[in-house]
This record gives sequence, structure tokens and C-alpha cells, in this order.
Amino acid sequence: MIFSQFLLIAVAAVGVAAHSRSGHAHKIGMVRVPAKVDVAPRAYSASPYKDAMAKLEEYQDQTADAMAGPASEREAKLIEVAAGVCKTVTDYNKSFMINFALLDLLNIGKSAEITKIGQKTYHILRSCKGTRSQQLTDAVHCTNDQVDLLGNFLFKNLPEAVSAMVIPSFAKYSDRLDMIEYATKPASY
Repeated sequence: MIFSQFLLIAVAAVGVAAHSRSGHAHKIGMVRVPAKVDVAPRAYSASPYKDAMAKLEEYQDQTADAMAGPASEREAKLIEVAAGVCKTVTDYNKSFMINFALLDLLNIGKSAEITKIGQKTYHILRSCKGTRSQQLTDAVHCTNDQVDLLGNFLFKNLPEAVSAMVIPSFAKYSDRLDMIEYATKPASY
């Protein structure tokens, strides 16, 4: 209690001293602040991961709306969502490959970026099962190609011991997307 009272008195004394030096007698009780204060807003630059996850969240909401909506509009909405997912995964892969460094691998592993993007993508695309359309198949195939591309990139660039742990999960994910792709192919009689 005594300390807080002492602190209050010290702050008041500093304020009075600063006011007396400012030269503005008509502004009693105010502390002078320099005119140049760097409070300009900084440009926000989201990480490729955060950007991709935000887009995938939007696509997941659109998928839920498409599945809950009329069946006549479902195919067109799912095609649009699957194409958007492919573009999002492609953009993430490009930025990941450009910024790839073995030193960042530990941070990526801790945050489980690739796993979370993969899970979100799978959850979105599995809603496409049973909707048979060549355009939908092509969009799912595009995403599957991107998964394979990233898997091959990591296989080439990771040390062998790490690669042996990472690549099987990519193969599992790729197999799941193959099943979704097969489930969206139009029936050929």
C-alpha cells in the first residue's frame, strides 16, 4: 500500500515537472508528448499457412452449405469448392517449396502445418463422394497431384531418416484422395 502511494506521488511529480518545462501555462495538468510518435498501422502479411487455412475454412463452410442445400445446385457448388481447394493447396505448396529450409522443418513439424492442411482438405473433399462429375473428378485429381508433388519434393529434400517417417503419411493421404477421385468419376456403362 505504501509502495503504491509512493509510486502515485512519483508519477504526479514527473507530470508536474514535465508540464513546467513544456512552456504551456494555460494547459495545467497536461503532459507534453512529442508530435512524432510512430503509431502508423503496419501492413499485415499472413503466413502462407494461415492464409491457406483461412481459405480452407471458407471452403468447408461452402461445402456444408452445398450439402444442406438443394440437390440440383450441389454439383456446381462442389465443383467450385473443389477447384478452389486445388488452387489453395497449389499456392501453399509453391510458397512452401520456395521457403523450404531444413532449419524450418522443426518448426513446421511442431506446428503440424502440413498435417492440418491435409486433414482440412480431406474433410472438404470427402463430401464430394457420390457426386459423379468429370469436372469434379478433375478438380480432385488436381489436388491429388499437388499432394504427390509435395510428397516427392520432401522425399528428395529431406534426410533419409526423416523422409522414412514423413512419406508414408503422404502416401496414405494420397490413397485417400485417390478413393475420393474414383468415387467422383462418372459411371461408364
